[in-house]
Amino acid sequence: MSKSISIKNVFKEIEKSDKSVYHRGKSWEHCYKFFRRYKKLRNDKLLMDYAALHLGFFLASWGMLRGSSFLLQQDYKFYIPLIRVLVKKERDRLWNLNFYKLLKERKIEETLDCLFGLKEDLKNEITKNNLDNKMPTDLLITKIIMATMGCTPAYDRYFKIGLNKKIDSKNKRGFSSFNKKSFKKLLDFVGKDVELKKIYNKTHFIQGTKIKYPPMKLLDLYFWLLGSQK
Repeated sequence: MSKSISIKNVFKEIEKSDKSVYHRGKSWEHCYKFFRRYKKLRNDKLLMDYAALHLGFFLASWGMLRGSSFLLQQDYKFYIPLIRVLVKKERDRLWNLNFYKLLKERKIEETLDCLFGLKEDLKNEITKNNLDNKMPTDLLITKIIMATMGCTPAYDRYFKIGLNKKIDSKNKRGFSSFNKKSFKKLLDFVGKDVELKKIYNKTHFIQGTKIKYPPMKLLDLYFWLLGSQK
């Protein structure tokens, strides 16, 4: 079982999306581009409506509206209160994040507090608004953040498998949950691995735009590819 892929594999996967007008990968691109351009949509009802449609379709196309999901029972406007949480002024620091610059400047703690405060607010908003008051998974919350702010990977099955393949067996504990402690461990691991550090620092633009792929999306794709290998 392989424990490594290269940076080339990541960009070959992106090329598949670039070559196909209707590739599934474009639903992330469309959603992320919208939020990058209109992230200060706080008081615009029409833009908020468009934002909810983008987020809802991304989640649907990436497997979050399967028959067993409580999201299947919600109208797209269900996402509007979540977007209001995301675009609050106090969350501004979470857009355009460079975690390693923050580490050097010793500003990482306040940023992580903001990120995991956002997680709690999203969890509370989702729980109180869905019909059965079901609590969301880390997967749902991280997919929402990845599709909008782009500052976390999505903690899905293949991402976790990829992490477990890459990380030494003695150090696997504590990586699989999305919490402040495990996220700091992930940042530390990425910062010490030559290949992962290259991926994090790579500049790549979404096709036809000046909008960069966020580093966490590239890392998400790396670990997903590694985890999906047989």
